[in-house]
Amino acid sequence: MKNTISKMIDTTSKEAQYDACVKRLLSEKIILAWILKECVSEFKCFTIPQIMNECIEGEPKISSIAVAQDELDYQEDSDYNDSVISGMNVEDTSVREGSIYYDIRFSAIVPDTKEPVQLIINIEAQKSDKATYPIIKRAIYYVSRMISSQKNTVFLKSHYEKIRKVYSIWIQMDVSAKKANTITRYRISEEQVVGNVTEKESNYDLLTILMIRLDSADKTENNRILRLLSVLLSADMEPKEKKTILEKDFDIQMSEAMSKEANTMCNLGEGIYEKAEQKTRIDAILNLMKSLKLSAEEAILAIGVPDEDRQSLLDMLNDKLAQEISG
Repeated sequence: MKNTISKMIDTTSKEAQYDACVKRLLSEKIILAWILKECVSEFKCFTIPQIMNECIEGEPKISSIAVAQDELDYQEDSDYNDSVISGMNVEDTSVREGSIYYDIRFSAIVPDTKEPVQLIINIEAQKSDKATYPIIKRAIYYVSRMISSQKNTVFLKSHYEKIRKVYSIWIQMDVSAKKANTITRYRISEEQVVGNVTEKESNYDLLTILMIRLDSADKTENNRILRLLSVLLSADMEPKEKKTILEKDFDIQMSEAMSKEANTMCNLGEGIYEKAEQKTRIDAILNLMKSLKLSAEEAILAIGVPDEDRQSLLDMLNDKLAQEISG
């Protein structure tokens, strides 16, 4: 029992570390610059160096800005003032729903315009699209909060003309083959129902959601951002191969910090994969035991488990059965 709990804790810790690696890699300014250029229409005409050096304001905040409204951000009062970027409301979580933090959030400015356009960008990394709710609904909640939290920070009283446009970009790494290698955009559009009265687009085009669903790196040759993210976030590609592709195809010179994160992600990914594989094996063994009335040893032999893995798998199986009996 203790052995199983220990392994569960270890795997949970590895998953948390893996998630943290993903967020840190995505928050690198050169990666953000590529995401903005390929996914945010306002930056299409700018170069990657321009976006990095002139458009991204301050340092992106990672898992420190809350989503709803009733409690302080992650670092609380001690550095509350330091956590505010360009007047953004960093306080976004609800007491009733618990603490929820944006994975990455930052401000960006579109220069070379009569009145510089300021945007608020949120990037969310999702290991998969398997959730108990439609992820798009969560994304809509996020952009809604990013709009409403601007009152009393970006604008005061009734100066709604100052509302900044927001983007929420969701990157999903493990999706079904049908959804993989796709990008879907959701935004507000104008529809003439009766008559023909038009509004200036910038007055209603205030929120955009993008769902980026990745595939294995070798299947994303035809789209630059899908290719970049699939390579960067691959858990099974060797760091040296990642480095070669990023430098050759995207002119991204991996820093020491990025190389370290890539190595860590690769190692953690192997551990998480092994745990998932063990769970699949255990489920298969239990099915055989129930459907064919086999003993644990017979079921293990039936699915062809290698000799060196049989004892550890049997131990995990016995622990699982003991949990079910005691639970």
